[in-house]
Order: sequence, then structure tokens, then C-alpha cells
Amino acid sequence: MNEKFDSNVTYFFLFNILSKIKNQMTKSILLILLLFFTSGLFAQENHGSKKQLNFFLDCYACDFTFVRQELAFVSFVRDPKLADVHILSSQSHAGSGGHKYFIQFIGMNSLKGKNFDFEYLAEPSETDDEIRKNLLKLIQTGILQYYSINGSLKQIEINLIEKGNREAMDLVVDPWNLWVFQLEAGSYFQVEETQNEYTFNTEIRIDKVTEAWKTRIEGRYQIYRENYFDDGEKIKNYQNETEINANYIKSISPHWSAGIFGGYSSRTYLNIKHLYEAAPGIEYNIFPWDVSNRKIFTFRYQAGVRNYYYNEITIYDKLNELLFYEELSLNLELVQPWGTVETGIEARHYFHDFSKNRLILDSELSVRLTKQFSVFCELEAQVVHDQLYLPKGDASLEDILLERRKQATTYELGGQVGFRFTFGSIYNSVVNERF
Repeated sequence: MNEKFDSNVTYFFLFNILSKIKNQMTKSILLILLLFFTSGLFAQENHGSKKQLNFFLDCYACDFTFVRQELAFVSFVRDPKLADVHILSSQSHAGSGGHKYFIQFIGMNSLKGKNFDFEYLAEPSETDDEIRKNLLKLIQTGILQYYSINGSLKQIEINLIEKGNREAMDLVVDPWNLWVFQLEAGSYFQVEETQNEYTFNTEIRIDKVTEAWKTRIEGRYQIYRENYFDDGEKIKNYQNETEINANYIKSISPHWSAGIFGGYSSRTYLNIKHLYEAAPGIEYNIFPWDVSNRKIFTFRYQAGVRNYYYNEITIYDKLNELLFYEELSLNLELVQPWGTVETGIEARHYFHDFSKNRLILDSELSVRLTKQFSVFCELEAQVVHDQLYLPKGDASLEDILLERRKQATTYELGGQVGFRFTFGSIYNSVVNERF
């Protein structure tokens, strides 16, 4: 009986041990399955997380250091090919005398076709700091658009504050009726033992710009006095220059414009005592004018009259003459992610003698060839056959050295070429302004 009891105790003891082992194994298996399932969820969450967007800032007017400081969480790259969004800027002169800035956000890769445009008008009185802060607002606004598309907007906190406590229905009253006046004046002098010089110049500009009309009246007056002393002899170089222009331009359609142009000028250097001119003109832009901040391709034609009065008898024995002329010009301006182009060609001639003509080419080009290398070129060339104003007789050595009068030439040429090369980290957004 004792043996049987001992056996039952042994069986009961073994059963308890086995039950505990089974429970522990069950708990371990459940714990392993739980960890595996949880890690799978983390893997799915990481796999489903949104890709960090890269932005390429192509904005010459922006303070890039300031932008990086204020947007430290934004990934800016130096290679446009690695960017998800290309931020491209351009600017134009505004009728108020300030500048109008245009910021274009161009979606790349998976964001291709998702583009946004913003603009901002900087008044002439705004400081550089005010301009860079307002440009930053445009950049922030555009970046938020893409964060919204990418699903990353929940990581950003947005606060909108109206600084002036203005109401939406407040009306703006302009006492100047869009007229803008600008006046400049300045002088310079230098005195030495054997020479002295003095200059004075002043400029005035009056503008009124609306969607329908563009009016500009501008004038400039400059005097230049230079004296040299050599063994009691005084050598003088006195130059005067006056110029007044008035333009009235009408917007006819999204592509066509017409205008009337008038002017007066007087230049000692060119032997012109008085020059009066007037001409109507017409212009056609292949692109609509509402995209003129990014691309312009215009054909312009003018035909008018010029009435010359000379200081000295010209090489054609004239002291005054009335001449009719015509002028045709083509102008192309492009602001694109691959670079910028500004080029124009102008041809004009006088009707009384077609051989009296001038051809002008003015071009600026900057092209990004690779992610690190870009080239630029600026060129101005003129073919000159219309110097009817040249005074009769040979120029003295003093006239040539002091540039007191224009010399005969058949061409004028000037320009520069160069390249830009950048290398190094494309992701470094750290700002350190020490020293």
C-alpha cells in the first residue's frame, strides 16, 4: 500500500512539473509570436513612412543662408537632378519703382506636373531684410503645398497672424492715382595740382502702370568738366548730355501692344546740339504677357522721324537735317531650370539711304551643363554705318586722348565669358556664422 501511495505521489509530482513546463512554453511561444507581430507592424510602419522631400532653391534674390536658418527641417540639395521640387525665381520692374518677384515651384519625379506659382511686390522703400523675409514666406507657402501632398503636413505646426489687425473689406485709397515719381541727383569733384574735374548729374522718372496702359516720362541731365594744366596752358574737356523720353503704351490683347514714343536729346560727345524724335510702334509677344516673368519672345517694329541740329558741320556738310527711319527688333527672355537666356537683335536704317544702318546684338546666356558645372556668356556687338553726326575735319590728339568727340568706327564689340563650378556635399544644411 505504501508503494502504491508513493507511486501516486510521484505521478502527481511529475504531472505538476510537466504542467508548469507546458505553461511556461506556452507563455514563451506567445511572447515570441507577440514580438514577431509587433516587429512586423513596425516594419510596415517604417516601410509605409513618407519619403523625405528634397528641394533645390534656384533663387538669386533669396538669402540662402537665412532660408536654411529659418527652415532647418527642410532638406535643400545643391543638385537639381536629386530634387523632388525645383524652386525657380525671377523678377521684373514694377510700375511703383520697386520689383515684382515670382517664385515657381516645379514638381519633379513622383511630383511631376504638380506646380505652383506665387508672386510678391516689393515697394521701393522696403529694406533688404524685409524683402528676404517676404520671399521666405513664399518659399514656406510652396513647401507646405508639397508637404500636404506628401502626407507630412501633420509634422508641421502652422500659425497665421495678421500684423495690422485689418479687415478683409478694408479698401485702399491711393491719393497718387498710381503715379510714381523718382528723382536722383549727385555730383563728384577731384582737385590736383595739375588737373581738376567736376561732374553733376540728375535724373527724374515718372511712371504710371496699369493693365491697360503703361506711361513713362524720364529725363537725365549731366555735365562733365575736366581741366589739365601744362606749362601754363589750360586744356579743357567740357561735356554736356541731356535726354528726355516719353512713352505711352497700350495693351491691345494678351499678345499685342502698341505705343507712341517721343524724345529729345543733346550730346556734346556726339556733336548733337538738339535731336527731336517721334515714332509709333507695335509689338507682338509669342507668349501671353501673363507669363512674362518666365518667358518673353517679342517682335517690335517702329517707324518715325528724327530732326537733328549739330554743333559743327558734319562730314556730309549738314548743320541740321530731317530724317525718317524704321527699326525692327526681336527679344527673347527665358528663365528655366536649365538656365537663363536674354538675347535681342535690333536692326534700323534711314529711308533716304539704306546704307546708313546699324545692327545691334545684345545677349546674356547661362547654362547648367551638369549638376556641378555651368557656363555663362555676355556679349554686345554692333555693326555701325549710321554715324551721320560726325563733325567734319580731323580730330586733334587732345580730342582723341580726352574723348571729347566720337570717332568714326564700323563696329563696337564687348562682352565676357566664364564658368561656375561647385562641388562637395549636396545635403549640408548646417549654418555656422562664427567669425
